[in-house]
Amino acid sequence: MDNTFNVNLRKIRKEKGVTQEQLAEAVGVSPQAVSKWEMNSFPDSALLPKIAEKLGVSIDELFGLKNENISIYDRVMEHIKATPKDKLFEEALFISRSVIMAGCGCPRYEPLIPEILSSEYDHFSRLNFSKGFMEVRNNEDLQYAFLFPEPKCGYDKVLKYDEEYVKLFSVLSKPNALKALYFMAGREGTMFFKKDTLMHELGISSENAKEIIKAFCDIGFIWEATLNGGNDSEKIYQYISRCELVAFLAAARYFIHPPTNFGYSSEGRNERYLKNDTYKKENGDEKEENR
Repeated sequence: MDNTFNVNLRKIRKEKGVTQEQLAEAVGVSPQAVSKWEMNSFPDSALLPKIAEKLGVSIDELFGLKNENISIYDRVMEHIKATPKDKLFEEALFISRSVIMAGCGCPRYEPLIPEILSSEYDHFSRLNFSKGFMEVRNNEDLQYAFLFPEPKCGYDKVLKYDEEYVKLFSVLSKPNALKALYFMAGREGTMFFKKDTLMHELGISSENAKEIIKAFCDIGFIWEATLNGGNDSEKIYQYISRCELVAFLAAARYFIHPPTNFGYSSEGRNERYLKNDTYKKENGDEKEENR
């Protein structure tokens, strides 16, 4: 028995002047499979985006939902849900890049060419307006998207000057501290280790290992515990793998090597990014310190 999807697929395909053979070739199946879809079966959900793209409709329209009653956000969600897990982040990046292209006035989406994907130079797309900025790194070796809408109160309401930043960078500047962080981040899940572990792995002195461990404990990178065994006790330390570290290192690399090569870029901002001079102490702050 026909259902809504079967009927709509057959109807839309004929309206668009696409043969079963053409649709089959575009999707990567046999014409017999398309014929079955139009009778009483369903395609694999991973094929829905390709079917919709070939026919020039949304996935919702294939199921008989009126296009005008569906928000763009729901359409994107349906598209992402129908995307295979191993392609999800790639698709999300394409969507992010399409936002930038639209903001730059491009008439249609254009895929990245191999020369950009494999380029030895960083390649970006950027939108930079008074209400925020967005950037996508396009190189295949490390693709990511930054999206920073500006709050009404300004960026530095939350990202204000804070001595905690000084403490963080001071810790990472200690001899071999960054190497220790890379070592721990390279382990799976939760890692338990002793001071000797750092000494042997990094080839550092006992004093240097103790300095790094204390500093990492102070800023919450690792946690200390005591392992009791009879009359003896031993200090051990725990590190939990964090995806935030990847974002931090990518942001640091971005700051050290600011982007200069853009495929699409729209610069519409003249305002400064940090507006409140939070590095200056208020009178009230000085009074608190003197108490």
